[in-house]
Amino acid sequence: MSRLEPVGGFLDRVLRGLGLPDPVDLERIVGEWADLAGEPWGSRSRPGGLKGGELLVEVPDGSIATLLSYQRSALVERLEQRLGARVVTSVRIRVARSRKGL
Repeated sequence: MSRLEPVGGFLDRVLRGLGLPDPVDLERIVGEWADLAGEPWGSRSRPGGLKGGELLVEVPDGSIATLLSYQRSALVERLEQRLGARVVTSVRIRVARSRKGL
């Protein structure tokens, strides 16, 4: 006879094994980005994805990317304080393709 296991627990392990974030964490990052990131980054960037603790942050141009790169560790610390340890462990910066809204 096999032991039944709740699907939620199984899916959590599979998603974590693939390096994918907890959907609740990702929803919070996207929904609360302006507050989580703080100024000036909250209004000049947006989260683009989270995998294996690495947060992709999209910015509108190279100058913002350069400025944020100098503040990368401070942003990780801020996110860690607000989201908890190990949700975001590093930040990768990418200049976004030209889209409205950033």
